[in-house]
Amino acid sequence: MEPSLNTAEMRLHVAFAKTRLTDAEKRAADGFARQITQWDRFIETASRNFSLPNIRMHLAQMDPDCVPGDVLSQVNDFANASAMRNMLLISAQRRFKENCIDPLGEIAVFFKGISLVSQYYPDLGLRPCRDIDVLVRPASLRPIVLRAIEQGYKFVVPGQADHPLVDPSEIDAALHYRNDASLLTPEGMAIDLQVKLDKYSGIFAKEDVFAQAVPVMLGGKEFLTMPPVFLFNYICHHHARHVWSRLHWLSDLDAMITSPGFDVDAAVAMAERLNQRGTVEASLEMQRLMSPTASWEEAPDTWRGLKFLELSLRNLSGDLDLEKKIGFSMKGGEFMFDWQASPRLIRRARWQHWRKVMQPTIRQYTRYPLPGGLRWLYVFPRFAHLIARTRDRASKETD
Repeated sequence: MEPSLNTAEMRLHVAFAKTRLTDAEKRAADGFARQITQWDRFIETASRNFSLPNIRMHLAQMDPDCVPGDVLSQVNDFANASAMRNMLLISAQRRFKENCIDPLGEIAVFFKGISLVSQYYPDLGLRPCRDIDVLVRPASLRPIVLRAIEQGYKFVVPGQADHPLVDPSEIDAALHYRNDASLLTPEGMAIDLQVKLDKYSGIFAKEDVFAQAVPVMLGGKEFLTMPPVFLFNYICHHHARHVWSRLHWLSDLDAMITSPGFDVDAAVAMAERLNQRGTVEASLEMQRLMSPTASWEEAPDTWRGLKFLELSLRNLSGDLDLEKKIGFSMKGGEFMFDWQASPRLIRRARWQHWRKVMQPTIRQYTRYPLPGGLRWLYVFPRFAHLIARTRDRASKETD
């Protein structure tokens, strides 16, 4: 690994992303903490990457002399606010199910975010959550969105939260062109409704998630969620697609693997069936590398995990241009490396990604609304936009 990435600061960020530390790991983390000289920068990076609650937990179990006193104060303030937001999300999730799912007799699977935290983390406040992720059947998306609008929820386009969709033709276009729907609760909490779990490859297309769903209790109400082995395969795929660019995604990995009764062999067996064994095995390797006692030198049993870890560390700076550049180099918008999945799956992702890129976006419609019979005309400004974006990207790389 590059020396600029293998520093005490980076090692401590990754170590503190773990949800549980052994005594030996605590001593190693203490050693890295005593080498940190720019704690303001460390806290800023941790805040941006959603790991401050974990840091508070670990620091409470370590020698208090290893960090300045004001650092603990900053961490406490953020961690308390994060825990409070998670409690509000639990309430928002319960109300959404009661008001928008149950009255329609629809089935919904709640996953990631607060649902994952409640099952696998030692404490509900340890992982900052931004929204509520819900998987629904394709035929259920429209009635659920319309019901939500009736109940005071706002239907928005990502990036345009200040301009909710209210015109029936806008709502129709949004539901036609997208496989998801973004809602805002009356209190401003975000809910992400999805009808599929992958972008382009179809890796989960043959899995009946609703038939596999298991009940869990959260906030005094029963919800359906993904079984552990399936959820683990999903987060490995999802987080790798986002190049592990946030520390709380590393925490998800560690929380699941170290939770009581988690079956690693079953997770790998499912990965083999889904044709993504490389992704899951690399994720397992990376989790071992998260330990502050582990070596970050390339080794035969961890080299793929090291590739994932390097991607994560490069993104800790919050450089959006770098993150986009990395994203543009992905194969079919889902895979960074050939060894992650079967060649057939990667080829399918490439093909579907190309087709999706050429489809018009809802932003085009909201800016220049056209009736249904003329919406095929959007392909021309879409193509021009893609050419301009490619030219701009090439210009930046030249500069």
